[in-house]
Parts: sequence; C-alpha cells; structure tokens
Amino acid sequence: MKLDDVGEIIAARKLSLVADGGPASEVLTLLGKPMQTPGHSDYYCPHQIKGAGDEKVRYICGIDTFQALQLAIRTLGVELEVLNKDLGGKLEWEGDEKGWLGFPDPPGKGP
Repeated sequence: MKLDDVGEIIAARKLSLVADGGPASEVLTLLGKPMQTPGHSDYYCPHQIKGAGDEKVRYICGIDTFQALQLAIRTLGVELEVLNKDLGGKLEWEGDEKGWLGFPDPPGKGP
C-alpha cells in the first residue's frame, strides 16, 4: 500500500533544525488517524516527517487502532533518532534542552 499523505492528522509536533550560524528551520512530525487496512482485519497508522529527510509517508500496522497508534509513535521516535544522528544532532524540541525529542525511548533514555 502506498500513501500520498497521512490523511486526517490527529497529532503533530514541531521540531527545529538548528543551522550553523543561520536561522533554524522547521521540521514537522505528523501522525494520521488509524484506519482499517483495505481487505484486512488489522489497522494502519500513517506518519510523516516533513522538513528534513525523504519526507516519505510511512505507516505501521497493528491488530487494532491502539496497537497501530502505539507502534506508529514508537516508529516515529526511532526515525527521528536516526534522522537526528544523520543531521549531526541538530534537531531540537522546545520541550527539552537535553536532546530528547519527546518520543518514547528505550528504557533508561529520555527525560
């Protein structure tokens, strides 16, 4: 299944990509409403990172809407961690000054 957009956005987070000596640019994380997978009993939850990286709309599936939502949030956290590493640690979120981007982390990490 290929998605062109996340559909109905149920959550978004603004991050800043800090530039060397210049103004920061905005990076958006978008989370779409979980939907039933066409032709299946499971559900998918679309998500996207805009403003950095490939901006591809991705989705994760679960057996119900809660699992699809939980997995999408965790997946966004991993994708942001990888993207931040690729960007030299220049992503920031206004909710934390220590480099945590506000998504679930493995035990022992985060705030």
